[in-house]
Amino acid sequence: MYESFYGFKEKPFDLHPDPDYLYMSRVHENTYTHLEYAIVENKGFVVVTGEIGSGKTTLTNYLLNKIGEEIQVGLVNNTNILPAEFLKMVCKEFELDPKTNDKAELIDIFSGYLIDQFAAGERVVLIIDEAQNLTNDTMEEIRMLSNIETEKHHLIQIILVGQPELKFKLQQSNLKQFAQRVTVHCHLKGLEKDEVSEYINHRLEVGGGKRFNLFKKETIERIAEYSRGIPRLINVLCDSTLVYGFADELQTIDTDILENVYEELKALGTFTDYDAKPSADPSPPKSVSVGPAAHDPRFEFLEDKVQLLNDKINTLKDRLDHLSDKRIERDDIVIELLKMLKTNLNSRNNLIAKLNRIDNDHDMSNDADQKGNDKLDGSAKISSLEKHKQKKS
Repeated sequence: MYESFYGFKEKPFDLHPDPDYLYMSRVHENTYTHLEYAIVENKGFVVVTGEIGSGKTTLTNYLLNKIGEEIQVGLVNNTNILPAEFLKMVCKEFELDPKTNDKAELIDIFSGYLIDQFAAGERVVLIIDEAQNLTNDTMEEIRMLSNIETEKHHLIQIILVGQPELKFKLQQSNLKQFAQRVTVHCHLKGLEKDEVSEYINHRLEVGGGKRFNLFKKETIERIAEYSRGIPRLINVLCDSTLVYGFADELQTIDTDILENVYEELKALGTFTDYDAKPSADPSPPKSVSVGPAAHDPRFEFLEDKVQLLNDKINTLKDRLDHLSDKRIERDDIVIELLKMLKTNLNSRNNLIAKLNRIDNDHDMSNDADQKGNDKLDGSAKISSLEKHKQKKS
């Protein structure tokens, strides 16, 4: 829409996780260095967390482009599933086609694949996106996969990428063994204020733009405050203001356009957590108490505990839903068995009744034969007596 007007070859603030547009902020560069080190050194479990829209998926895609051909990579992003379904999905990611849903058989199939790859000198990396949605049972299956190793080498490298909830999930006592396997943990946060301007100019340049004064300085400062440095929100604000600017045929984007865009996006719910007007010293989010207690470690500890309890409640809900499904399935099986039992009992009763009828008919036939024999015997006796009398006379 506005590309030709502003001289772009493509939209510079598109929301797709295109690695070509990745801006290596200080925190992104640090995270990528840790990821690269973990893969080169085969460091087992790696966890990358970050706020929604902080660039986790983009950084992951960038990493995939840099990985050598000697490394086999599987990417799973549908994580709210049961353990057996997850294992089957992993097998399919590595072009295995299991014909079973049995967990033990699936693990055997994947173990054989890992051993074959190791023998061929190939490395295997599994990247799990949206890992905060994994159930505890599925995470335990993932931990068991990591047990497939030689005395000196991991046969699989596992990278978990997720929102901050993943960090709290790993603090649960029942996932202690899993957390102990994590060798590298990185957290992506928003860009610093001085990096927002560099980020915007970087995307303008990659998009083919020739002008670096398209956004006024005070507009960029306001974008940094509204977005809190989250790349996805920066993209939303910049893209929308460019649409407005194109509609009004404006050569530069000022704060008046930004204010209009922000108010509309806030009404749509995009900036639900950003109700306060930006200022030189933005106020803390509404969920945080204002005052001396706001940074009290005791309150931070309580917040962490509340988050852990919420995670446990969600996990229990998943387990109860699973058990409920299993109970319904079990009840259906019991009902089916009762129907089969009733049918068998009816068949058995019918057979018994039929046998009784046959026995009765047989008894009646024997009685009739016996009476006939008795009658014959009587007649024979009478005939014999008459012959005896005739001889005497």
